Amino acid sequence: MKPTTTDAQGNPVFAFPYGAGFFVVVESKAGTSHRSPGVLRSNSDPNDPGVRPDMQIISNRDLGNGSSLICDAGPSPPLGGVPGINPPTFDLASQKVADAMNDWGCRFDNNTLSPCTLTARENYGFVAPDTSTQFCTAQVLGREMLFPSGDTLLTVQWRDALGNIGLPRRIVVRIP
Repeated sequence: MKPTTTDAQGNPVFAFPYGAGFFVVVESKAGTSHRSPGVLRSNSDPNDPGVRPDMQIISNRDLGNGSSLICDAGPSPPLGGVPGINPPTFDLASQKVADAMNDWGCRFDNNTLSPCTLTARENYGFVAPDTSTQFCTAQVLGREMLFPSGDTLLTVQWRDALGNIGLPRRIVVRIP
């Protein structure tokens, strides 16, 4: 899916008719260190905010009920959402930020060896031809992760195999 427009800050905007019923896909490639992106989806310690996943994603608004429980993604109840971090920050001293990233991470699968997206020729492959790692939400986002009406900013950064953090990237999910 291509972005429908960009916001005032130049972030790509993806518009959906409803706040659920779609996948989130995040891809990465080796950075200036030439090391592969790390593949830890979730890596939590409730007493150490420095323990974080390699793919680090946050939203600026609560998704679903904004539950602060980590990995309440199911398959059985209680199903919960993910708390928003506003303003978006990857503050290394914040347990709330680490918990939100780990909660997001529980909802993804590593699809690097078996991409979840289709190329223009309808073969499975990466969205961007120069990426080497792909994570996709494990299932279509349901009501437990319902995006609220309006614009929700998703910010992601990725840590490589040596622990180097890449530059953050942002997209906007727009729901009428």
